[in-house]
Amino acid sequence: MTYQLTYEDALKLCEAYKNFNFYKTEHMFGNYKVVTFNYFLCDYKNFIKPLENDSTINGLDMRGVTFVFNEDGTLYKRFLMLKKFFNVNQIEETQLSLLKNKKIKYVTVKEDGSLIAFMQLPNGQVFAKTQAGFTNEQSTNAMQLYNHQTGVKLIVDYALEVGMTPLFEYVSYDNRVVLKYVTKELRFIGVRDNKYDEYFSAADIKNIQIYGVPYVKTIEFKSLDEIDEMMKTTTDMEGVVVEFDDGQLVKWKTLWYWNLHGIRTVNIFREDFVIANYLTEKLDDAMQELNMTDDADAFKFVDKVKVAVTNWSNHIEEKVNILAAEYNSAFYFKNWAKYATDKHKAPYFGLARKKIENPNEYIKYKIGYMLNAAKHLYDAKHIVEKWQ
Repeated sequence: MTYQLTYEDALKLCEAYKNFNFYKTEHMFGNYKVVTFNYFLCDYKNFIKPLENDSTINGLDMRGVTFVFNEDGTLYKRFLMLKKFFNVNQIEETQLSLLKNKKIKYVTVKEDGSLIAFMQLPNGQVFAKTQAGFTNEQSTNAMQLYNHQTGVKLIVDYALEVGMTPLFEYVSYDNRVVLKYVTKELRFIGVRDNKYDEYFSAADIKNIQIYGVPYVKTIEFKSLDEIDEMMKTTTDMEGVVVEFDDGQLVKWKTLWYWNLHGIRTVNIFREDFVIANYLTEKLDDAMQELNMTDDADAFKFVDKVKVAVTNWSNHIEEKVNILAAEYNSAFYFKNWAKYATDKHKAPYFGLARKKIENPNEYIKYKIGYMLNAAKHLYDAKHIVEKWQ
C-alpha cells in the first residue's frame, strides 16, 4: 500500500514549515469543523521528503486534502483531491527520455478551468471546493450546477456514498484563463478513493455517458513521440494528461498554450519574470520547454532566484509572526488601538494585520505584497541579490 496522508502528518508538515510552505485553513459549517491543507512555494524535494528525519511522510496530497470532523471533534472523513503531479521534463522522473519506456494507459484532454471536488458533512450536506477554498466563485457556481443538474448530482452522491471524492473541471466563459468556453460546465475528471488513495479517471468509468454529464475526452496515441508532435502543432488546446500503466500521471502543455499564456524562454533569465511566475505557480509551465541538460544554465539561474524568494518569504513570515504574537501577548491583550499605535510603523505591519484579522486569506495578501515589490526588474534583481 502506498503512503496515506493522515491529519496528524499534515499538521506535522505545517508545523515543520511554520504554516507557510505547507499550511492549513479552518472553516465552520454550522457545528462541523472542516480543515483543509495546501502548499505554496514548494520544490520537488518538499513533496517527496518534506521532513529530514522522517522518510515515511510525503506531501504529494497536501494540496486540497480536507478533513471533516463530527460535532464532538472526532474525525468524520478524509477527502482527497488530485495528488501532485508534474509536467513533462520538469523533474528527473518526468524526463521524456525516461517516460518513453513506459506503457501509456490513457491520454486525456487537459481542460483550462478550475479543479472542483465535492465533499460531505456528517449530516449529509454536500459542499464543493477548489484546491484553495470553499467560498470562491468557482465553488459557488459548481454547487449551483450540482443542485440543478440531475446527472451531476447522481454522480456526486453515488461517489460520496461509496467513499470516493468526485472530481470535475469547472469551465466557463467567466472563468477564462486562455481558452474560451461558451457555457458553464462541470466536466467529470474521475474519483479518488479516500480509503486506499487510488485514482480512477473518467476513462476507467465506462458507464459515465448514461448520466449525460460532460467528461474529459480520451485521445488515442501509440507513442509519446506522437504526443510530442501534437503538443508542438495543436492549437486551441491547453494540453493533455498522460496516465501510464503504473499509475504515474504527467502534464503536457501545447506550445500554442505555452506561448499564448505569455510565457517565453527568452525571459527565463529575468529575475522579475521568474519571481512573478514562481509566486503565481506558473513557473512549471515556463520550464517545460527547457531541457535539464542543454539548458542547465537556465535551471541554475531559476534555482538561484527560487532560493532567494524562499529566503525572502521566510524572513517576511518570521517578522509577521512576531508582530502577530505581540498582539496576542499579555501586554496588549488584543487591544488593537494600543497595538496599532505602537506598531504601525513596523515593517510588514500591514501583512501582520491581515494575518490577525483574516488568517484564511493571509497567503493571498502576502503573495500580492511580494508580487508588487518585485514587479520591476531593478527591484527584482535587488531582492535576489539580497536574499540568495
